[in-house]
Amino acid sequence: MRPTCLIFDVDGTLVDSTGTDDTLYKAAIRSVLGDVSLRGAWSEYEHVTDAGLFREICSDNGLVVTELAPRMRQRFGELMTVQLATPGRCNPLPGAVEVWNRVRIDRRFRVGIATGGWGHTARMKLDSAGFNRDGVVLACSDDSHERTRIMEHCHASLGSAGTPVYFGDGEWDLAAASRLGWRFVGVGKRLEGKCAEWLPDLRSIDLLSLIQSDSADSA
Repeated sequence: MRPTCLIFDVDGTLVDSTGTDDTLYKAAIRSVLGDVSLRGAWSEYEHVTDAGLFREICSDNGLVVTELAPRMRQRFGELMTVQLATPGRCNPLPGAVEVWNRVRIDRRFRVGIATGGWGHTARMKLDSAGFNRDGVVLACSDDSHERTRIMEHCHASLGSAGTPVYFGDGEWDLAAASRLGWRFVGVGKRLEGKCAEWLPDLRSIDLLSLIQSDSADSA
């Protein structure tokens, strides 16, 4: 039986950080770009990743992204560092650490992270929330501004030929998994009723049984 490839998003899937992330990202934008125009919601942008959003915000406001992106990435990291200096500001979703600790060391699975966030802040949040990242592939906005390419990069780095199972909390996660033909498991309130497989959090059912059932079916 070949290993099942499990790939997880970070914000809203493993870590309860979506609201904080949005607030700090917007604060970093204001700090670097000033009072620029933003669209009504992140879902109105084509690429909902840290790098993708910034590219489109710069384009909307007639700014040159190549000159400003390093400053934005650095400023966002600075704000995140300050935020996480206070204990309890970044917590795992219920059940997430327990599931993570089990599947990460299970030889039946190859586990990776594909997040739309930049790598430095993703690692900060995972470490703060108590996730062991030893030996885990992490693909991020440093690899591409397009979510599908980030996900493909993670899959390729895992070296598994099987179709991945992707866990995400946003409609953009669902859309990307659909474009790639991956199995998708939605996590959290934002996707309730919007995808075929959905969990309120990672403690709600026997997640291992769900995954193992898929692995057996595809063997």
